[in-house]
Amino acid sequence: MTLATWHFHIEASSKCTLRCPRCARQEVPDTLVNTELDLEFFKKNFTPEFIQQHVEKITFCGDDGDPIYAHDLIPIIGYIKQIKPVEIVIITNGSHKKEYWWSELGSVLDDTDTVHFSIDGWDNESNNLYRVNSDFDSIVQGIVGLRRTSACRLVWAAIAFKFNEDHLDEMQAFQ
Repeated sequence: MTLATWHFHIEASSKCTLRCPRCARQEVPDTLVNTELDLEFFKKNFTPEFIQQHVEKITFCGDDGDPIYAHDLIPIIGYIKQIKPVEIVIITNGSHKKEYWWSELGSVLDDTDTVHFSIDGWDNESNNLYRVNSDFDSIVQGIVGLRRTSACRLVWAAIAFKFNEDHLDEMQAFQ
């Protein structure tokens, strides 16, 4: 039997700085362990041969965490991209990273890649109504840094809540 898989959805880190009320981290915190996948894991499990034959797209997302908190995320993406121009999608809130980190991330991404920012507010106060402990200024730094250093696509995705439904146009205009 030949493996034909081409899109992997990977939780690179279960770490997160936010305290979103409906997240498992808040609802059942005793069930979660902070873990992350490192570059060695990828080199062992995503060999050059495997990537060449079976990988077209990787989505880094988190059910329990945020992929940007995996210490090796940038080297992992660099490793994969050296082997093959795999499409990369990163789904993140984008909080609490410095501008230099976003510039470094942008250096390994290209126009086939997407960074999907999950942002539910139009400023720090409104975004913290659901994305508790988010840092809007650092999110904006991320967006600006990626625009400056990468041709990757940027997506702003918001959950429509009562508190933001009258501001969706304002949030859309930001992009």
